Amino acid sequence: MSYQARFSFVGTPVIPKQKSDTKRPFCKEGEYVDKQTKKKRKTLSMTFGVKETDSNMAFVEAFDSVQSTIKTMDADNEKMDVDWDDRFDEEIVDKVASYRKYIVDLGEECGGRQEFITVYDMIQHLQEYLPQYDGRVVVTGQFTRDWYAKKKMYFSKFRIQNVFAAPEERKSRLLITADLFYNKSSLDDSDYAENKKMTLDCYIEQYINKDEGRKFVPIQCVFSGAKYDPENEKHKKLLANKMSYLNVAKMKVQNDQDEIVTVKGDEYVHIPWEIVLLRGAEEVDFDESMLTERQREQVELGIRTVDDFRPKGNVFGDRVDEFRLKDVIISSDDFKDGYCRLADDKGDEFEEKIYKPPYDETMEEAKKNSKKAKNTESNDDDPPFDEDKKNDGVDEDDLF
Repeated sequence: MSYQARFSFVGTPVIPKQKSDTKRPFCKEGEYVDKQTKKKRKTLSMTFGVKETDSNMAFVEAFDSVQSTIKTMDADNEKMDVDWDDRFDEEIVDKVASYRKYIVDLGEECGGRQEFITVYDMIQHLQEYLPQYDGRVVVTGQFTRDWYAKKKMYFSKFRIQNVFAAPEERKSRLLITADLFYNKSSLDDSDYAENKKMTLDCYIEQYINKDEGRKFVPIQCVFSGAKYDPENEKHKKLLANKMSYLNVAKMKVQNDQDEIVTVKGDEYVHIPWEIVLLRGAEEVDFDESMLTERQREQVELGIRTVDDFRPKGNVFGDRVDEFRLKDVIISSDDFKDGYCRLADDKGDEFEEKIYKPPYDETMEEAKKNSKKAKNTESNDDDPPFDEDKKNDGVDEDDLF
């Protein structure tokens, strides 16, 4: 069985500038020479941002080329070839499997609902209508961790499949769903007492290429307990619930025979998680540690209170770029009892399926480079940090 990581970003679309010298323009046309036919092929790429808040935004992308024959799948999951000139034929489009279609619906004023069987046509449609669309969007697609040999690190990619007008009640959020593979050595809680954060060095499975097939690639996720109130009984129960899925040594899991067993040794487990992407500056509580020496002196003397120096609007801390663990997904048939599963590959078999980048480095170096990417991969994603209205309450849905 294979697993695919997906993303569902809800927020305001941010259209990049369309100048020739822009590093990441909204749309870009190009061409390349097909190695087999020796003919030139037109290419089309697209990039735009999805802004959850003024302090959190990520870029999504799409790429495709003109081709004589479209290789796709039908509703019966059988291979299907479509001539390029027939790609808009409604009867043909209806035969294509839903998971191989690209759907856009920004409302009747922006072209209505459109189903495409190529990314190329989806890009052209978005190129025309997205700049004139006024509102939030839901963008879904595939999430991958791609290795870049020149920089010797992994980069996160969010490839568009569907774009919809966001329902008014849908909360803005940069959400990823992925099966995470990890063992008892993956969780590092050594800094939890100091900063209320734990890190989970885990893996997701994805397709690499024809030669490698499907492999495991590293991703570091973060669990934060900063918003959990130790005096709040419900928060204490929620925290214990999250930890039951992180502490592999105490975990009960399902094996291939659907028996409930205890994890042994360094066995890997896997379970689908909801992960929130934080790429910007996280809101923090204003406290006495943020005061200047003179301000603190006035507070100590009783002349002023900490609230007297509280700035208007939200207060943001250091820039963050994290995959923040939110909730375990237990609604599917495989996980309906709330237990995760043992990985099909045991011990050395699992280690052999970990992707080894095409240059001489150790796996520890690969993991370090994966973490290092957090400081470099999103330099182009810097959003403005405008101030919003202060919200002093903590929504239980935001305990991640």
